Amino acid sequence: MEAAFAIKAVIALVAFAAWVIGKLKGPDTPAPMAATPPPLTRRTRRVRKASAPVAEEPPAPAPVAAPHLDASSLVVTRPARAHARTQFRGAAALRQAVVAREVLGLPLSLRPPRF
Repeated sequence: MEAAFAIKAVIALVAFAAWVIGKLKGPDTPAPMAATPPPLTRRTRRVRKASAPVAEEPPAPAPVAAPHLDASSLVVTRPARAHARTQFRGAAALRQAVVAREVLGLPLSLRPPRF
């Protein structure tokens, strides 16, 4: 065990000495500067031609509340004792998830990036 450590230490010492000598000695021949090709220029975005001026659309009319709805019929919460619909429980929930996955595709986080 000690012999293996001694051998590793000697190899590390020799490698370090060779590295230091190489650093002190410097490179044998300097790298040729003119032989390297010039760097590639970066691609720029293409400038789009100016399109014809688009006439501004008139603002959309303000939505009007339906006459058959009043403040008493706009209840958005369900009672605390009410159960979730049966389509979202048990085997029906799995069926809904399978149908949704086939119709909508993979979740955005699992889709490959678009270029």
